[in-house]
Amino acid sequence: MGSDRQQNLTIKLQKLMQQVGISSFKSLYRSTGTSAHTINKLRSGEIDTLQLQTLAKISSVLKITVTQLIETFGDRSIIGAEDRFSRGEAPPAIEILQQEYQHLHQQFEQQKETLQSEFQYQSLQTLESFLTYFPAAKYAAQHNPDFPASKILPLIGSIDRLIHQWGVTIIGEIGSKIAYDPRWHQLIAGTANPDELVTIRYVGYRQGDKLIFRAKVSN
Repeated sequence: MGSDRQQNLTIKLQKLMQQVGISSFKSLYRSTGTSAHTINKLRSGEIDTLQLQTLAKISSVLKITVTQLIETFGDRSIIGAEDRFSRGEAPPAIEILQQEYQHLHQQFEQQKETLQSEFQYQSLQTLESFLTYFPAAKYAAQHNPDFPASKILPLIGSIDRLIHQWGVTIIGEIGSKIAYDPRWHQLIAGTANPDELVTIRYVGYRQGDKLIFRAKVSN
């Protein structure tokens, strides 16, 4: 009886594999990042012994949901699912996996909040001098029209350090002449063809090959 069930589940698994172009069990466990032992458990109907992360990997590769995977390979005769399905209830295996999923989701959200908080804290630490002295410089400028702008320039250094830590590169230098490249430059006055010289009016920024915003140029 057990071998018949295993053969039946193996056929079901092979059909699912064929639908996504996987020709062997070896290819399946390599594609899912699992092991032959894990796939054998699936074929034997021991799906309730596998972790949610493992089921998620397998279902993703087979292009079905975790619930469909459980319903296909779970042993309903053992977990009494048929009777529970008739009452509109989920089988214990699914309940356990749902609880595990909720627990993992909560952990992820907590980790995300912690990482975001740490990121913000480190960024503010880098901006310490700016946050400390800029309000005083702003106050002086508002109350003294002759306050020299040059005194504010040293405060900008902390911002430069921050964007450098993030791997951000400045595109262009104000007033410089550069060959026009529509990928990195936005023409705000006049006309220009690619590679013609234009003047940088406002710098742009990029992070590696990813554009943040273009430098504004004119001919």
